[in-house]
Amino acid sequence: MMKIMKTCLLSGIMAMLVGCSPKKVMPAGELVSVELTKSGTMAGYIYEGHVDRQENGEVVLKAMRENYGPLVTKTVDAEALKRIRDIIERNRMYAYKEDYRPSVQVYDGYSWHFYAEFDDGSCISSCGYNAGPKDDGLGEIRAYITELIGDTMPDVVEEEEAEE
Repeated sequence: MMKIMKTCLLSGIMAMLVGCSPKKVMPAGELVSVELTKSGTMAGYIYEGHVDRQENGEVVLKAMRENYGPLVTKTVDAEALKRIRDIIERNRMYAYKEDYRPSVQVYDGYSWHFYAEFDDGSCISSCGYNAGPKDDGLGEIRAYITELIGDTMPDVVEEEEAEE
């Protein structure tokens, strides 16, 4: 009886220390949508980038080339979503915490949000407020999106909307 009690007590302590949540794994489906944003406390969107597979199969990118820039809309090759999926998997972004915050409350600074959706219905969602994961998966995705934009000029309509 004493051995059972010790085992149960040890199991309970381990569950509290390690946690009981299931291990996060990379979704099996194909990536169909990814969104990455960074905002300043008072400045609004610093950066915004989306890559989405449309119902007709086209893959559309809508993103800022630089901070506070106008949105550029461009149709890209379907390979773009596969490459972003590889970045997510290589950087283990599926294991990101849902929420990152500093240990001390900060009333100014930035926030970010990352969301990825897969064709099997699964998704990855993570955000942070003046804190984030140690790896640079977010930066790698942003750099790739910027590479996809290339020399594409923003639509005049998009520039006017960004100024309003």
